[in-house]
Amino acid sequence: ERIEYSGLITREANAGVFELYDSADPKPHALLIESQGGSADAGMELGSWLFEQGLQVQIDTYCFSSCANYVFPSGRTRLLAPHASLMWHGGVTQPITPRELAGVLEETLAGLPEEERQQLLREHSGVELLEQLQQSLIALVARETAFFRRLCVDQRITTLGHLYQRELLKGEGYYLGWDYSIEDLRRLGISHIAIKDGAAWEPVFPVRGQKIYRIRLDELPEFHPTA
Repeated sequence: ERIEYSGLITREANAGVFELYDSADPKPHALLIESQGGSADAGMELGSWLFEQGLQVQIDTYCFSSCANYVFPSGRTRLLAPHASLMWHGGVTQPITPRELAGVLEETLAGLPEEERQQLLREHSGVELLEQLQQSLIALVARETAFFRRLCVDQRITTLGHLYQRELLKGEGYYLGWDYSIEDLRRLGISHIAIKDGAAWEPVFPVRGQKIYRIRLDELPEFHPTA
């Protein structure tokens, strides 16, 4: 009755999901996912597929980062376990400084095999690679904008914690990310949320030593949802 997805969201894992669904008879009606996130590109790919198939998305444990950004909003309906945890901590539209962009490039290069990295650096200067990365980011922003417009979800759901960080945290320390109440998720465009067995939703964050905070839309100055 459902496909279960556990781990990082990647294009390779997505391809496995699509193959399972195509070969299934009868078709599953839900995707159960437990994920700490993954790339924005792979997250939007999975979310778009989920939306097109009209499947329910189920969260029994946790759904963080790209999972919360792109997969959770894409289900036809959404089913949460009573203690399931959602966490947002940024999206592709959040501000990025030139230094941070250079850091992204450095991390990307470091993740490549040595031979591939050296070949790339022989063919392109650091300035050229930064320009290519900037263009890729611009394209990703355009894709995310179209993605949320199709879902009728406020795109700022991925960045509100950054946009209002000073007002929200007031210097209270470090938080890994944030979540929203069921009512505020509806205001942002994510409706048809149910809790298993009709219970109350009391999320438990499973990462020891880390914490998230609850964003309340009514407390954000001059914020009006556009979903």
